[in-house]
Amino acid sequence: MFHSARFRRGRAAQCAALSCAALLAWAGMTPLAQAADGAQLFIDMGCINCHARQSSSAPNLAQLLDRMKRKGDQPEALQHVLKELRGQTSIRSHQMVSDESALAILKWMAQGDK
Repeated sequence: MFHSARFRRGRAAQCAALSCAALLAWAGMTPLAQAADGAQLFIDMGCINCHARQSSSAPNLAQLLDRMKRKGDQPEALQHVLKELRGQTSIRSHQMVSDESALAILKWMAQGDK
């Protein structure tokens, strides 16, 4: 009986977690984009790999932060930059990041130290 009660509680928690994930997915929100901030996503999504230092092919983080601060964190500005990123089809890593995660990263950059 102890084993089965524990199993039922574990199963109930698992079902509740799956229900929450399904609800977020239905609403168009990924748990990753909701739970993490832009700075953490910048690291987790691998952006830091190309944008950590100055390179001949990618702007560094300081340049990106400066650009986004000038553009601002208004939804229209963020959507415009996202559209620019999606237009760069030669940069495969940009295409692999979800819109929600990309927008969270862009908003973090635009807000700077706010």
